[in-house]
Amino acid sequence: RMFGMVRDLLHTSNENDFNKLFSRIEKYENISDNMELEIANYLNQVSEGRLSSESKLKIRAMLREVTEIESIGDSCYNLARTINHKYRGNEDFTEKQYSHIHQMFQLTDDALNQMVSLVEDEGHQVDVNKSSNLENEINNYRSQLKNQNVLDVNNKEYDYQMGVHYMDLIGECEKLGDYIVNVVEARTDMKAVSYTHLR
Repeated sequence: RMFGMVRDLLHTSNENDFNKLFSRIEKYENISDNMELEIANYLNQVSEGRLSSESKLKIRAMLREVTEIESIGDSCYNLARTINHKYRGNEDFTEKQYSHIHQMFQLTDDALNQMVSLVEDEGHQVDVNKSSNLENEINNYRSQLKNQNVLDVNNKEYDYQMGVHYMDLIGECEKLGDYIVNVVEARTDMKAVSYTHLR
């Protein structure tokens, strides 16, 4: 939901609407911080009890998953802050930059949707490899855009500062992709523990 708000924020031009949406993203970020703490404290209390080695591994995987999900919240907030900095300046991205940002946002959104499907998947129907493939696509696209950005700034297609905002958004999406894969790995580890136990 936060990432959806970030995508909306990029195209919000009315100042009042922009400020409201930015505040809402900030609020969600605080909520995700608090949820991480509450869940982690609860899991730590549970782990103080007498647990099987299987349960201990599951709790470790859950803690990792919760930490990575909170990092996704941080990343969404970082994206919003970059969009806010750009909004406060009086320049805008070029059409080409917008087109690349949209493509990167779409890849990130696909990866998030894939992660949510996996987290909600009780029947082991979702293909884990799809997440790594999406992450590779995100990484490759980031590298491609990073190289292109240097050329575009040198060719005066846009100024250095717009290049910085642009690459901040692209780079943050790449980090977000890493956190998504970490959630998927933690979830896969948890399922593997359960599966081994069942056998």
